[in-house]
Order: sequence, then C-alpha cells, then structure tokens
Amino acid sequence: MEVTSVQEAPFGADRPTRRLFFVGGVHGRTGTSVVKRLLCAHPQVSAVSGGETRMLEAVSEVWPMLDPDLGYTPGTASTALAEFAQHVRETLGDTPEVQAALNGLSADLGAGSVRLVGRPRLPLPPPTSSGDLVRSFGRFVTDVFAACALDPARPYLCEKTPSNAQYIRRLRLLFPDARVVVMVRHPVHVALSHTRRDWGPPDPVEAAHYTAAYFRSWREAFSEDSAVLLVRHERLVSEPGQVLEEVRAFLGLTADADWLKWAGGAIRSSQDRTTSLPESGLADMHTALALELEQHGYRTRTESS
Repeated sequence: MEVTSVQEAPFGADRPTRRLFFVGGVHGRTGTSVVKRLLCAHPQVSAVSGGETRMLEAVSEVWPMLDPDLGYTPGTASTALAEFAQHVRETLGDTPEVQAALNGLSADLGAGSVRLVGRPRLPLPPPTSSGDLVRSFGRFVTDVFAACALDPARPYLCEKTPSNAQYIRRLRLLFPDARVVVMVRHPVHVALSHTRRDWGPPDPVEAAHYTAAYFRSWREAFSEDSAVLLVRHERLVSEPGQVLEEVRAFLGLTADADWLKWAGGAIRSSQDRTTSLPESGLADMHTALALELEQHGYRTRTESS
C-alpha cells in the first residue's frame, strides 16, 4: 500500500458569497418543482445546475464512514469518499470546477492518497470529528453549488431536492444561515402520486402506508425553526399571490410586482384523482394515513362526513 498526501489551496476562497436556500418536501408530488421554477424566475435567483442534486442524501451517506465515533475504518472511509465524489460528478458534471471543489474537499479533510493492490488510487481521509465534517462539507457544498450556478451573476442560489426535508437537522448544521422552504400536501394526494411514478408502490393502499412512513420520518426530523418555512400546496393553489409573497419575504428577495403577477398567474390546480377510486379503497387510504392527516391538520373522512 502506497500513501501520499494531497495539498491544495482551498477552493472557492475568492468566489463571491451567495445566499443559499433549499426547497424540499415529503417524498412524492408536493409542488417542489413548481416552487423552484417560480422562484428561479425571480431576477435575483439562480438554480444550481444538475436538477435534483440529492447532495444532502450523499453527504449523509458518507458522513458516518468518516466519523470515528460512528463507522470509520480506512477502507470504508476511502470507498465512501470515492463514491461521494462519483455522485457529485454524475450529478453536477465532470467539469474542472467540480473537480477543483472535490480536490479542495480532500485537502480540507486532510486526505492522502492510497493505492491498494489491484485497485485504482483512492483518497484516504483520516478519522474526522463531527465539527470538522460540518466545516468541510459545509464549505464544499457552498463552493460547488456556487461553481454550478446557472446564472453566476444572481446573488441567491436555489437547490431543490424533495428529500431535503428529511435532512433538516444536518442541513441546518452545515448551512446555519440558509433558508429552507418545505412543501406539505394532503397525504392522500401525495400517496396517489406514487401510483403513477417509480417513487413507490402502484397500489393506492400500499402507497398510503409507504407515504405514512415518509411523513413520520419528516415529523421526526422537523422542529420549529425560524429558518424553515412550511408551505401548504393547497394554499399555493388557492392563494398563489399571497403565498408567493410570503415566500419572497421569508427568503429576503427584493419585492418585484412584475414577477409576483407572473408567478401568481402561473399556478394551476392539480387533478383530483381521489374521485376515480372506489369508496372502499379511499377509506383504506384514509385509515392508513389517519395519524398523518391529524398531525398535519388535514380533515379525516370521519370529520368530512
């Protein structure tokens, strides 16, 4: 085994600071794509290239492999960091800017380079404390997102991945100054969105149980936080102008009457697919989602009748 050290100047040291915010929601169709599209039409906001980067998922997967109090071993750490780098390249592009950011992360972590028999050279990070991981990954994600801004001239940067909502605590650790918009929608409609996608079971009742698990996970991850704004999909549809103005103010964007008028008029109602379900199937879905309906302030069938 051959080990060498990596020494690089910190990436992004001369990059202008941008205000980063995230959009997330419970797994399924909650309106995250619409909200991102409308916000990125504001003259101050740029999207991160690559669509849904799933960056917080990737960071959360590599994290325990680097922390000596969790799952660190040299082999697992080396493999996990290499897989993380591959995810970043596949998502954001294998560009010189992305590679520079990855090199900066390796240097920040104090990673050397290891060559095992029969395997390519890989980064070998030492055991890294939780505090140092917060600093290193927070800086890396901020820098690589800035490098991948679709419009580098705009001062606000938006990243949308629905699962961001599941990683609120880690997100707030990494980016204490960032704002987060979380979309919430009626659990029955979220469950039905799975039946036409690859996101979950095609059977409505099975999808309801699947959705209930995600809502529970979200409730466990969420705590009241002034940097997190919950937006109900139903309000966005019924009061688009008012809701978008609330989101704009929350993010600190400049008031823009033309943008607000356009964005408010771009919202369209979603099709109500519950009308195509048999009564028994809809009742079973409500039963499976009863606790989540109650916890999130939606009426149950008993209350509706």
